[in-house]
Amino acid sequence: MGRHRHARHPQTAHHRWTHLLAGVPWITLVLLAVLALGTAELVRPRTYLATATLTAPTVAAADRLATQLADPDLRPRVEREVELDPELTGSVRLAVRDGEREREVSLEATAPDPRLAALAADTGAAVVAQDRADGTSLSEAAEVPTEPVDHRGPAWLVVAAAALAVAVRVEGVHRVWLRDHPVPEPRGAR
Repeated sequence: MGRHRHARHPQTAHHRWTHLLAGVPWITLVLLAVLALGTAELVRPRTYLATATLTAPTVAAADRLATQLADPDLRPRVEREVELDPELTGSVRLAVRDGEREREVSLEATAPDPRLAALAADTGAAVVAQDRADGTSLSEAAEVPTEPVDHRGPAWLVVAAAALAVAVRVEGVHRVWLRDHPVPEPRGAR
């Protein structure tokens, strides 16, 4: 008899969990998640990229130039030079990449404002060129970007629509399952 009781208990507990999961408003949860993610996507600041190019007198000088441009102390120095508003401090990012020609090195600046991105790239390049006495020069100034680098496409809407379709399907299956498996009355309720 004790054995029979233990065999039924896991099935009843499983049955309760199934009813509990079936009672979750999946569509509402997915809609709330889509609303939260959509809002976060819309309020997230855009990022703009601008590039300034420096030309060094030799290939070895270009290697040293790249190292100097990659120095982590350059970003705070650029922010001071452009007299960046304190609330924007830390929003500028700098990256170094090889230029199109052998002795060229490019400084990429990303920022939440297109003019700030161009100003940061030009300022960083000018500061480093000024520090060097080997003939390094600014060969191409940064242009103010017209388009952000983080395009907000409809991809998140497609994912949201797919998640909502799955939630609708799960709710439909759960409703059918609940109709076929009514909630058991607790013992002693009668």
